Amino acid sequence: MKSEFKFHHDIRVRFADTDLQGIVFNGNYLTYYDVAWTEYFRELGLTYQKMLEMNADTVLARTEIDFKAPARFDDILEIYVRVAKIGNSSLLFRFEIYLQGEDRLLNAATSLYVCIDSKTLKSTRVPDALRSLISELEGTTVNRE
Repeated sequence: MKSEFKFHHDIRVRFADTDLQGIVFNGNYLTYYDVAWTEYFRELGLTYQKMLEMNADTVLARTEIDFKAPARFDDILEIYVRVAKIGNSSLLFRFEIYLQGEDRLLNAATSLYVCIDSKTLKSTRVPDALRSLISELEGTTVNRE
């Protein structure tokens, strides 16, 4: 539900994103989520370089996607992003996609990102500075599912 989210990013569906059926090819939703995820961090004031400096590099560990309705060429998609839970070394993101100006859910996903040390690639604790930035944006919705 859109009201659970404090952030969204809009993307227009390109012709190249569609398949022979004229709908967005399923694999492209991962790209849409990745773009919105990046913009979420920009909203927090973080570039990738700043994340590295705070030891907050991440890797995607798991994504589950629910396909509800198709998107088509030239649709403008509102991709909603929120952090639902901050674990010891992980961030659980929730995503939802709607057609611009509509309340009909097209697609939803949950992604688990793990913080890693960029040199050793071993998991590491979510930095307190990142926890604070996320909590400022999300408010009381973090760690509530």
